Amino acid sequence: MGAIESGKTICGFLFGGAIFLGYLAGVNTTAAPEVQDEKRTQAIESVRELFKGFMDRFGDTDCRALTGCDFSKKEEADRYIREEVYKDTCFHQFEYALSHCLSQKGSDSDT
Repeated sequence: MGAIESGKTICGFLFGGAIFLGYLAGVNTTAAPEVQDEKRTQAIESVRELFKGFMDRFGDTDCRALTGCDFSKKEEADRYIREEVYKDTCFHQFEYALSHCLSQKGSDSDT
């Protein structure tokens, strides 16, 4: 419901996906990555692909634009639940983000 907000909201699935992709890059390491680290570069590229694919498919990353709901207004949050807006929006966005993240997990031979 637009939990990540700073002027604009961001789809929580994108936020979570970015964290997961960063985790994958560092899962078998014991120190913070160097600036020119291959796994860090891989994580950045994977997150870039996640966001680009999301934009190409859904047209925006802003939760309000994606759902048509302004969650700062109780009546809009209620409408989101009552009309099950998430079935035509969030469910598809979740599937996309999960699919991208799992494809990256499968392509990393260290995990």
